[in-house]
Amino acid sequence: MGKKLEFLRGINIPGATYGVIVLLILFSLITNKFLTLANIFFIARSSSILLIASIGMTMVILVSQIDLSVGSVMSLSGVIAALCLQNGMGIPIAILLGIASGIVFGIINGIMVAVYKFDYWISTFATMGVGAGLALVFANGETIPIADEAFGWLGNGKLFGIYVIIYITIILVAIMMFVLGKTKFGYNIYSIGGSEQTALLSGIDVVKNRVYVYICSGLFASMAGLLLASMCNSASPIAGADYSFDAIAAVIIGGTSFDGGKGGLLGTVMGTLMLRILTSGLNLMGFSAIWQKAIIGVVIVAILVGDALNEKRKKKNDMRRTYAYEN
Repeated sequence: MGKKLEFLRGINIPGATYGVIVLLILFSLITNKFLTLANIFFIARSSSILLIASIGMTMVILVSQIDLSVGSVMSLSGVIAALCLQNGMGIPIAILLGIASGIVFGIINGIMVAVYKFDYWISTFATMGVGAGLALVFANGETIPIADEAFGWLGNGKLFGIYVIIYITIILVAIMMFVLGKTKFGYNIYSIGGSEQTALLSGIDVVKNRVYVYICSGLFASMAGLLLASMCNSASPIAGADYSFDAIAAVIIGGTSFDGGKGGLLGTVMGTLMLRILTSGLNLMGFSAIWQKAIIGVVIVAILVGDALNEKRKKKNDMRRTYAYEN
């Protein structure tokens, strides 16, 4: 029994986990439509798309940066894949070119921010505009239907009663949790976010690692865009419009600090679930999309304020301990 308790003490449970539990109980009491199988699958599938996009965003925020181009990269990758399929290029080419578009944007963001030291807000805002513009131009401002059933299977197919997209998400999250927690690259990410100066003194190539992080962000955004197009059986040039904000929200709700170096993918998983559960519950209660965004915004502000107060309290306690030790 003692060993079990010791093991449990070592598990760092993200605060968003408790938020998920509270929301599940709350909405199940408010509406009997919430815990239906159809709604649970809806939450799981919509969470999968957002979570994949949020993997890259987590990495970017861990190194004290931001990527506003995630949503437009999602739209662009979906449009490119749809056009490839329309022109008979086949699924492998469609997927490869869609992913390539995300990697290209990641490289551009990385070079601008890490190499040339441009402001990351302005740089990724610019590439967001470029990506959104290209998606609209390529699609001629229209939604492109996707008739390929094999491609649609990725977003709508099932294995053993569970959507394939959920399996894909679990695999990607597991891989990246290993990368962040057990590899040199993951160690470098946390080191850079914790203290760039210390990372430099430790011999870590900050520029190269930040470029890699932005490439990862573009990669996962493009994957999310492809799966979104697959799930919808169509590619809209504005399909990813809200995903940059949602991905940032999921990461922050999950406990990853804007200051960098703190947090991780487990928190992002819980933050994503909390966000999608909140959206689903509010939707079932009849709240409009505008009110949903307003309420989610209030939740994010409350979390940021809570984190700031918690950090302030920790610093005070550390100062008291230091003072007590010296005296």
